[in-house]
Amino acid sequence: MRPGEVSATVGAEQARPTPLDGPAADEPPVSDWTLRPFLATRHSPLWVGLALALALLAVAQLYRLAFETAGRPGVPLLRDPYFWLDGLNGVLFAYIPTALVYLRRGRLRDLRELRPQLDCDDASFQRYVNEALCVPPVRLFASGLVGALLLGAMPLLDPGFWESLQRPPLSDPMMLLLIARSAITGWLGGHAFASEATSALTLSRIGERLRVDLLDPSSLAPFARASQRGAFAWVLISSLVSLFWLGPAAGVSNVLILGAILLLVSASFAFSIHGAHRGIVATKRAALGGLEAQIRARGAALLAGRPAPDGPGMADLVAYHGLLERAREWPLGTPALLRASLIAALAVGSWLGGALVEQLLDRVLH
Repeated sequence: MRPGEVSATVGAEQARPTPLDGPAADEPPVSDWTLRPFLATRHSPLWVGLALALALLAVAQLYRLAFETAGRPGVPLLRDPYFWLDGLNGVLFAYIPTALVYLRRGRLRDLRELRPQLDCDDASFQRYVNEALCVPPVRLFASGLVGALLLGAMPLLDPGFWESLQRPPLSDPMMLLLIARSAITGWLGGHAFASEATSALTLSRIGERLRVDLLDPSSLAPFARASQRGAFAWVLISSLVSLFWLGPAAGVSNVLILGAILLLVSASFAFSIHGAHRGIVATKRAALGGLEAQIRARGAALLAGRPAPDGPGMADLVAYHGLLERAREWPLGTPALLRASLIAALAVGSWLGGALVEQLLDRVLH
């Protein structure tokens, strides 16, 4: 059945599959090697991410100790702002692959739920799954390289990284630490960008090929969930970055990071649901066109005094036409739009809150 046709009532064969609690047998192998440690263990990705964040914090502290820069004279470790800054960097570093693992599993659940509405065989469906979950290595490398270059250059170009506003020489140990840490985080961020863009574009193509039931909008719920899940994951990254404003040296380039994240969230959200929107519109136009042809035929017979063609009566056709005309054309209802608005408010609120607290602390301390 083509997108221009209205699907039959959802039957037993279209029952939604149960959610996945972990890696599935038909889950394709990962193309992003940074996710393999999370999928190679039976432990929750949260525990793996926490262990990674703690390990990175320990490495940063040992690095500072090696160069006699850890802590400040008379300042306990837990009150040293650079200890918490290292911890925040570790959390941000570990969060990105952790979030990608959960997004990957969520996408597989969404695709499985959409499987009954796709007019394709199992091999074609598996190709859709591979396209959505397996990012080409060349694309991962290119995105990671761009992210590493952009973020790795920030300590060199942004004076806000340094409390004294005077950039130390390139040979300074702390400069090398910041460059390396920023570049690696940018590499992971580039991988996340490539993964999200690939998934959103694939989901958009799938949305155009679905059998759409105009009277059952719940069948398109996976598109709303996928877009909101991705937006929430990136908003949490934005919130973590906003915490750097509370540190002793917040880079001005953090504002550029916020803008890039908000742009990515908006683009991913739009692409994830745009294909389904086009599929709904095509189905709706075809269905309304068929009804209007029947209405015209009955109207012409009525005006000519001929017997009406067999089939539904004029009143039934007009009523059904009005029902379909009022069917929504986006895979988002009011609750989904409200949740999306709250996610956007969380992103803006975290940054405004961080900036305000930083200003207040600056006034109090100075």
